[in-house]
Amino acid sequence: MERPKARLKIALVGCGAMGSALLKGWLSLDHFETFWVIAPHKESVDPFLEDPRVHWLASPQDLPQTPDALIFAVKPFLLEAILPLYQSLKTLIISVAAGKPLSFYETYFPESSIIRVMPNLSVSLHQGVLGLLANKQMTSSQKAKVDDCFQNLGFSLWVNSDEDIDKLTAISGSGPAYVFYLIESLAEAAEVLGFEEKTATSLALQTFLGASLTAQASEFSPTILRQHVTSAKGTTAAALEVLEEGQLKNLMAAAVVAAFERTKELRE
Repeated sequence: MERPKARLKIALVGCGAMGSALLKGWLSLDHFETFWVIAPHKESVDPFLEDPRVHWLASPQDLPQTPDALIFAVKPFLLEAILPLYQSLKTLIISVAAGKPLSFYETYFPESSIIRVMPNLSVSLHQGVLGLLANKQMTSSQKAKVDDCFQNLGFSLWVNSDEDIDKLTAISGSGPAYVFYLIESLAEAAEVLGFEEKTATSLALQTFLGASLTAQASEFSPTILRQHVTSAKGTTAAALEVLEEGQLKNLMAAAVVAAFERTKELRE
């Protein structure tokens, strides 16, 4: 028998791009009771306040009770100023900020269970990729709470180290931007051929969507699928030859390495 979902009370600190994406994904699920969104500006929370479960708070002092989980969705450079404001709360600590290792959070919450989560923007549509890492204090019941929070937002993966989270950040955390850049590039190429901007964007978007869904549903690898649609001396072969001459794969690898190196810099 499936374990019944707990009715969770969540305090979300920050409602920027990632905080908003998480909140949008969560609000389409039914096993959350309350979201206290703590943000300096109410405007960022306004789009969600029509849902009676969402409440805007200006500061942690306004929390009416201790939440089941305290989730930090703020920029890494803000954490040193923000975390001390929450040290009195004895609850599950979760951070979606890049770079900062578990040991960083343990200096502020030495007795708490702490989880790092690296999601991406597609969690808003339950199509995200999420890496999760816990410290040694996490109990089985707390892990169940974390799974309740994140496993329905896409593909979730528990990893073993901060370095694993940083690697996943470089691939999937930053990955949507790589894909958006490729869509943008294909759309601009369509405009060069004479399509008007709106049509060019639609062509690029649907091409990426259709190819992604095909790859996901197929028994074949992306490499085999690419070979299937590439006829010798055909139009696709001509295009791929240009991409290979431009060393697109090497550029992608270098980009991912640069993102990974930046996550290590954020630890400092």
